[in-house]
Amino acid sequence: MRFRQHGPSLVVQAPAKLNLFLEVLGKRPDGYHELETVMVSIGLHDTLRFEPDASGGISLSCQPAGEPAAGRGEPTPSLSTGSDNLICRAAAALKESTGCSQGARIALTKRIPMEAGLGGGSSDAAATLVALNRLWSLDLPSTELHQIAAGLGSDLNFFIDSPALAVCRGRGEQIEPVPLGRPLHLVVVRPREGLSTAAVFREWQSQASPRSSAQLLEMLKRGDLGQAGTALHNALQTPAEELSEQVRNTLRAIGSMESVGAAMSGSGTACFAICRNGASAHRIGARLRAQGLGRVFVVSTGL
Repeated sequence: MRFRQHGPSLVVQAPAKLNLFLEVLGKRPDGYHELETVMVSIGLHDTLRFEPDASGGISLSCQPAGEPAAGRGEPTPSLSTGSDNLICRAAAALKESTGCSQGARIALTKRIPMEAGLGGGSSDAAATLVALNRLWSLDLPSTELHQIAAGLGSDLNFFIDSPALAVCRGRGEQIEPVPLGRPLHLVVVRPREGLSTAAVFREWQSQASPRSSAQLLEMLKRGDLGQAGTALHNALQTPAEELSEQVRNTLRAIGSMESVGAAMSGSGTACFAICRNGASAHRIGARLRAQGLGRVFVVSTGL
């Protein structure tokens, strides 16, 4: 997460994430699923601009990156800019937690695809908590921001601090940063169709012997890409493939390239390849773009 002060406004870059490992350990009594997942933040990001609003209200406008702004308040298709948007819910939760009477106008420039398993909504909401804590001079410590984030969704806690690499447990709110031995160069493909998280989890079936992320973490700490590529795992990938032919086709296409490993991120539909270096990533990205599978991003870890 990167910040830039621009007059009275605060501009934030909110990164996407990839799940290099995701195991579902079972369903919890609270309705969430118990997870063990290894996540990295990547250079693909949304941009949010926060301006103070003396009225005390919270307003959100959105436009896709690279497109001219429509009228204020005109949303990206399928993205609500009302009080149900996770950005607005995060702002409201921060106001309620602190008793703050200040408001904000928030403008979102959307680059991270939705329904992709890239965490865009969670990252935007986490950026909102961190940015408004600064804009409103609340000075809440990170621990309190994490408490608010945990009440809003499973991925927000990862984005509060945006480590390059972390293993996350519980329902995703227990974060353990891990040193990354070397930067990762990746190609991400988001097929033309998305999948809802709920639909993918409904298809998931429990396994008798869940896998551990320990081997992958050790390889990533050592910077051993070849071995790390063989340890990629996503328990939701098979359910997503059963629901989406486009996910199957995308994984097949990525798997035919000279990468060190490929998998799906989160509940999909975005799929990715870890590449040997930046030049290889750009070559693979160009070949995948030529196949017309969907949106293709060549990225590296971090912002």
